[in-house]
Amino acid sequence: HRTREKRWITENAWYVRNKAGVPIYIEGTIQDATERVEGLAAVEQQANTDQLTGAASRFHFLNTLNAITRDANGACVLFIVDLDKFKDVNDALGHGAGDAVLSTVAQRLRKLAGPAATVARLGGDEFAIITPGASASMQADMKCADIVRAMREPIEIEGHNAIVGASVGVAIFPAHAATTEELLNNADIALYHVKTNGRNNACIFDHAMKLRLQQHKALEADLRSAIPADALELYYQPIVAAKTGSVLGYEALMRWNHPRRGFLPPDQFIGIAEDAGLMTELGNWAIRRACQQAVALPGHISIAVNVSPSQFRSSGIVEQVKRALGDTGLNASRLVLEVTENVLMTSQSIATRVMDDLTALGVKLALDDFGTGYSSLSYLQRYAFSKVKIDRSFVAGIESKPANTAIIRAIIRLAADLGMDVVAEGIESEHQAALLRAEGCELLQGYLFGRPRPFVDICADLALHNLQTCMPQRPLGTLQDAPEERTVHKTL
Repeated sequence: HRTREKRWITENAWYVRNKAGVPIYIEGTIQDATERVEGLAAVEQQANTDQLTGAASRFHFLNTLNAITRDANGACVLFIVDLDKFKDVNDALGHGAGDAVLSTVAQRLRKLAGPAATVARLGGDEFAIITPGASASMQADMKCADIVRAMREPIEIEGHNAIVGASVGVAIFPAHAATTEELLNNADIALYHVKTNGRNNACIFDHAMKLRLQQHKALEADLRSAIPADALELYYQPIVAAKTGSVLGYEALMRWNHPRRGFLPPDQFIGIAEDAGLMTELGNWAIRRACQQAVALPGHISIAVNVSPSQFRSSGIVEQVKRALGDTGLNASRLVLEVTENVLMTSQSIATRVMDDLTALGVKLALDDFGTGYSSLSYLQRYAFSKVKIDRSFVAGIESKPANTAIIRAIIRLAADLGMDVVAEGIESEHQAALLRAEGCELLQGYLFGRPRPFVDICADLALHNLQTCMPQRPLGTLQDAPEERTVHKTL
């Protein structure tokens, strides 16, 4: 072409024959096919590329993986990367911010993976990396650590620092699988293992995980049956007046006495409930049961129940609370719903409406784990909390870390100025309690004042002691024989 521009053409030619049928010359046509060829290339590019992030598409990812697994000499490492808190960011800051997060994540993964690797977005907030070659498996652990570390780095979006974190599941071909389907399945099993063990980490598949997954699925099926069968129960931990030790309330904490496995603490089934989409049903059950049992307690005692993010975002939480109060006759002011910042990281309009509707019922609201999130102060300003709970991580260091004392002092003063009560949780020693009293904290909770106990036991205690001072159950040193109780999860 005279402009030196590359053009594509299609050419058709045919023989022109004489009467005897002998070819005498060639005749033909030439057409410019550049637009058609470029159009096909654009379609192929769209099919192979995720339009939002610029990463490879799922289609291209599967083609690449199939080519490796069908090659007799093929080898690769497959990383499945699932963002841990993307939904929270998307709900709190909007879909535009969510798109920006996904684009940044894709850029970071491409930089980490290197030019030989394929980085793909599989859909939603899930990505994958294919690192080809037999030698790639030797660097899998290091690559896992790099990915997790990179995903922990803040992403600046519209003046906010969003930290999403990631869980990573890894499978190696051909060591862990013989086909593409098996490789994907085993990477997903490794990813599931990470999610059920706290997230924000990475794990390489091993065959024992399949057995654990089967056990997990069996426990999930049991839990689905346990909720309608009313096979769970609430245990109650006292909240006491700092000055007198009198019991002023209880926090309801969930327990499950499994018919075959025995007593299960929350950390063994709450994660399963979250993954299985059972948290709303489980949370509604907890609110109703707490209201039923609270009416049997003296009128000045409140009952606190934790609310999960999925339960809070469900459309029926206000109606569920209203029905539980109406059916049981419990005074709404005695019910305290505890929410964490994760619960509030939804649409501001939705959060405001739900909080306002709950407050209108007369229910009290508490901000749990205060001081550990990114926007706790703005939440105190925005929502009608009657109580804040100082996170146990601050209480644990109050005896040795001056910074913890300073933070606790500031929280107590701030709450007092806003007309809110303060509860310090996780208290295990009398020295901790004395320091908190000296700072003006009026409500205390922790093993020093009582472990979570069944409803019948606290009723017996209240009848026996007539709400006298709740004394420590055992010295702090004896807690060492039950370390699992130190980190027991809350109801939700």
